[in-house]
Amino acid sequence: MAVLKDPTFWATVIALLALILSQLPPIAQLLKRRQLLIIVSEQLALYHYLGNIQFLAFLGLHNTGGRDVTIGRIDCVIADEDGHRWPVPAQTYLSRQPSAVAGQAAPELFMDWISLKPGGHWGETVHFFKVWSVQDEQNAASLTSRMRADINAKLALRKPDEAKKPAEADDALVKEATELFEKKFNLTKGNYRLVIAALSEKKEPLTVRGFDFTLFDHQIQALRSATEDYKVGAGVYYPNLDPSRQAVIRLRPLQDVEARKQYAARTAA
Repeated sequence: MAVLKDPTFWATVIALLALILSQLPPIAQLLKRRQLLIIVSEQLALYHYLGNIQFLAFLGLHNTGGRDVTIGRIDCVIADEDGHRWPVPAQTYLSRQPSAVAGQAAPELFMDWISLKPGGHWGETVHFFKVWSVQDEQNAASLTSRMRADINAKLALRKPDEAKKPAEADDALVKEATELFEKKFNLTKGNYRLVIAALSEKKEPLTVRGFDFTLFDHQIQALRSATEDYKVGAGVYYPNLDPSRQAVIRLRPLQDVEARKQYAARTAA
């Protein structure tokens, strides 16, 4: 065909190809597989709500691959040396906006899907915990409501010279809260392993990080001592922000191959 011998035709074809290629990522990037890096703070704050263990830790996600990545869920499992497991997935993260009420903890936002382009990153202080069963949730809500009403009624009856004296809940309510704690709390001193996995929107592991940590006697006692504040409602119907009631855990990283192996073993049916 005569058009194929026309230099103008080929110049146009080359220009169009150059325009198309200019809109695409570099070939080296296209050939890179999907890859995600998890960064976890070296320390985490371990505590509980009525015995239901949870922790706060800074979590960073970095897309080091050549393709877009969507994280549908951040899974986490803690296990002791006897194989007992505590699933504590990421549920919320702390807002960077301070609370509108002085002295209150920063508001929390629910975790959602996280989409990262190549080179993109996401980092927040994340709250890990297991959601209670419906029955446990109902029991805790009932206790919370009754203890709040009891303490508020006593506060309303205080005399002016007792304004700074805290009101205490009835012994029966404190006992109920303590029994709920004892039913749920089962950490003891010893060595533990923690694995965190970023899952795709199809719940497939994208990457896994693993750590060892140790709980000592004094840390178990600090966690158990939170029950001493139940009488004033702290840790029952409002957060107990006393750091002496928490345990600061130092993490020791595992090799990635071992972390993946541990996660597979701990999530097997």
